[in-house]
Amino acid sequence: MSRVDQDPPAEGERDDLMARGEELRNMFSRARAFTEELLRENERLRFRVAGLARELELRAAAQGEKPGGADRVLRARVAELEKERDDLLGRFRQVEEMNRTFAARYEEIETQNNQLANLYVASYQLHATLSFAEVVDTVKEILINLIGAEAFALFWAEERPGVVRTEASQGMERGLPEHVRFKAGPLARATEEGESYYADPLPDPGRLDPAHPIACIPLKIGQRVIGVVAIYRLLSQKVRFTPLDFELFTLLAGHAATALFSSKLYQKSEQKLSNLQGFLDMLTAPSP
Repeated sequence: MSRVDQDPPAEGERDDLMARGEELRNMFSRARAFTEELLRENERLRFRVAGLARELELRAAAQGEKPGGADRVLRARVAELEKERDDLLGRFRQVEEMNRTFAARYEEIETQNNQLANLYVASYQLHATLSFAEVVDTVKEILINLIGAEAFALFWAEERPGVVRTEASQGMERGLPEHVRFKAGPLARATEEGESYYADPLPDPGRLDPAHPIACIPLKIGQRVIGVVAIYRLLSQKVRFTPLDFELFTLLAGHAATALFSSKLYQKSEQKLSNLQGFLDMLTAPSP
């Protein structure tokens, strides 16, 4: 069927086509008006540039310069603007460096605040209980989470010289015997003389020697050494001890010693009280 034989478009379709045509005409009209405006603005700017160039030439002529002096004026002005730009860039770099310094200082202060908070929480947890097992667990958490120790042990000083009793250990491949003997080295100096020891730089990780840890922290009540915290290996991401570690070592040397000693006495007194109560119950029990 040819196009002539087709039915004429309906009334709604004709209105739609007319609306679209009107919209296209409006769009073309706006585009033409915008183009004409751009052309007028371009012409205005071209005349403005020509006027400025003529003004510079007249000013140079009034000052007794040759017509080409306008170029020198422009070059001098460009050089002046470049110098101002360089000065601004220099000041920007100084401010940027100051911002980096302030950011680093802020991060350092934030780290110190976190460290103080950790120290406070650790100190509070050490004295929050009289259970010896819970105090030992708190010491282990401090060593693992705050210091980053991977292998360590908590020893209790014995009356016999050259011997300590193992109260707790972590990360030791073959474990530790109930009693560890020593003749010399950091463990001997910490137990017998109350002398702390920290290896710096850290030795290469190898076979762990119970008598030669990389750090020894004597636990003292007054001048009496009641135990020793011995660290044998740090976590792989930690290459040396930090200032926070030494703060924590001081905390362990004082607060942990007091908490361990108090809980130990409380544990012994509870055992004695329980034994005494059992003996009294046996004496007061009615005869069969």
